[in-house]
Amino acid sequence: MQKTLVLILAIGLTISVIPQNSIAQDPQDLHLRYLPKGVKARHGKGSLTGKIASSADGKRLAVACSIGIWMYDVETGKILNLLMGHTGWVTSVAFSPDQKMLASTSEDNTVRLWNAQTGVELQTMQGHKKYTTSVAFSPDGKMLASGSTDATIRFWDVATGTNLRVLAAHERDVESVAFSPDGKTLASSGSDTTLRLWDVETGNSIRTLTGHQGNVYTVVFSPDGKTLASASQDQSARLWNVQTGETLQRLTGHSAIVEGIAFRPDGRILASTSADKTIRLWDVQTGTQLRVLSGHQWGSERVIFSPDGKMLMSGSMDDTVRLWDVETGKELRKIVEHTMVEVHSLTFSPDGKTLAGGTWDYILYLWNAQTGALLRTLVSDNYLVRSVAFSPDGKTLATSGSNNTVYLWDIKTGERLPPLVAHKHGVSSIAYSPDGKTLASASRQNTVYLWDIQTGKPIRMMSKHQKLVDPEEIQKLTERMLNGDKEAAQELRKKMRMVLDDRGHVYRIVFSPDSSLLVSASDDEIVRVWDVQTGSLRFTLDKHSEAVNCVAFSPDGKILASCSTDQTVRFWNPVSGELIRTIEAHPGHVYSIAFSPDGKILASSGLDKTIRLWNVKTGTRVRILKAHQHGVTEIAFSPDGKTLASASYDGTVLLWDLTTDNVD
Repeated sequence: MQKTLVLILAIGLTISVIPQNSIAQDPQDLHLRYLPKGVKARHGKGSLTGKIASSADGKRLAVACSIGIWMYDVETGKILNLLMGHTGWVTSVAFSPDQKMLASTSEDNTVRLWNAQTGVELQTMQGHKKYTTSVAFSPDGKMLASGSTDATIRFWDVATGTNLRVLAAHERDVESVAFSPDGKTLASSGSDTTLRLWDVETGNSIRTLTGHQGNVYTVVFSPDGKTLASASQDQSARLWNVQTGETLQRLTGHSAIVEGIAFRPDGRILASTSADKTIRLWDVQTGTQLRVLSGHQWGSERVIFSPDGKMLMSGSMDDTVRLWDVETGKELRKIVEHTMVEVHSLTFSPDGKTLAGGTWDYILYLWNAQTGALLRTLVSDNYLVRSVAFSPDGKTLATSGSNNTVYLWDIKTGERLPPLVAHKHGVSSIAYSPDGKTLASASRQNTVYLWDIQTGKPIRMMSKHQKLVDPEEIQKLTERMLNGDKEAAQELRKKMRMVLDDRGHVYRIVFSPDSSLLVSASDDEIVRVWDVQTGSLRFTLDKHSEAVNCVAFSPDGKILASCSTDQTVRFWNPVSGELIRTIEAHPGHVYSIAFSPDGKILASSGLDKTIRLWNVKTGTRVRILKAHQHGVTEIAFSPDGKTLASASYDGTVLLWDLTTDNVD
């Protein structure tokens, strides 16, 4: 699964390219290394944020991502470490001048200091009230400066982690901070369109630089400290006279926001990066554009010159770090390439040996559920694979997503079988009936189809409009609402949503264990229970106050569970429609639920980055699993109940060992 890493050989102050035949690769067991407590395998290295930092000698590279900071040995291409501790995406990284430490900022509001060799966390500096966005070491390495979306800058003592000073720096977010080469001045930039210069010793404001017409994302000093460069949302970069504050050059040519800038070590060339997917090199003296570097699929966030100035590294949210020849502008190598594993659907095979995951980028992954090793990838025509389902005999895998087609795959050969086509819109969910006779598919535009497995023909179509709105009931609710009945007003709102064409997207469907019922969850806040034999709607469950994201049957079929963006999980009697219990499950949207094979535990996952395990009988919480750095979109139990798979927006899939004690 992992891509080949191509390397830079750093010797002294010069970086040169290693021959192709000596390029190292990610270790095959990377999915088994650097794992959080309770996790036995990880797929995906996380999404790159585009923020990178190089040690002064060019031998080590720190790469910020959604799950932490990956450290690379540039000479060998080996992954040295994964620094984990932040509870949010890492937003910036910086090496200390002596290369012994690394500082980082994050969406978790903290500044952290690490031993760059061992990866041990040395300090966690707290005080910022919102996301920390930027960090910089003073030239002597004794002080850190950090910026935050709380509009402040904080100075920290590196040795003790003590907060030395707080500056009310900008009117809005502080985007970037940088020390002058002599360490006496700090420059900052913000979303208030300004750059500001500060006296480091006193904290006093020296000067405010104005001229940009949008957020100023990055600020850097020239090597001699006489010039300041800035990158802005207004699609320009600027060069400023530090002493006077006047603009020396306005560099235009990018067709989108300019995000990162860097001076070449001799100060003669400036590199700028943009959301237009290009890097541009400029003559600092004249402001002339020298060349354009193209290759990134998304805009790059940061650029770093090699110590000799001949090479340029760029980090991008396209999940790559690339190496460029400054003289020719040619892309030489991808130094780092992460495989994006933003999985939207997960399922275990009936025998528990295989885990399947569908992603947003056409790819379907098949993993060995015991070892976590990648078995195979299948390429779908759906750029977003929303749902995957194994047939009860385990021989076929069905997938659906962005288009109106359900694809079928032969598991043994990996070959695609004749597809199922009937929907007019993307297919959001699919499910096999436990008896193996029927496949159900649900559309993001209100419809559910039942398919005959043997013939591949549609049996019937079920629509949410079937006998859902009684005109007389609407009239009565309207009268009650006009008389001030708030409950009637709320009920009327739900009923009217049922007749709006842009509501009722079906998010999830599930069969009852005996295959007699099909249940659908929809964004119109309704859970619908259908009779599979007749296609008729038995009843609706309408206690949720927001979109229903997921439904699941207990193994014995006696309980139906549903989860919603209203932060709740609800248990229902699937025969009578009676509400059994409501659980206030997560402090945020609940995305997915799953019953354990023995029916004793219900797992739920949510926007709050956690997975929570609940006692089905009592409704009490049993355990919290924490490791993901973003919302957990999908969960699935293995057939033996010993493993729980989870997928997250952080670009990883984790396999949890439920036989270990991982408690909150």
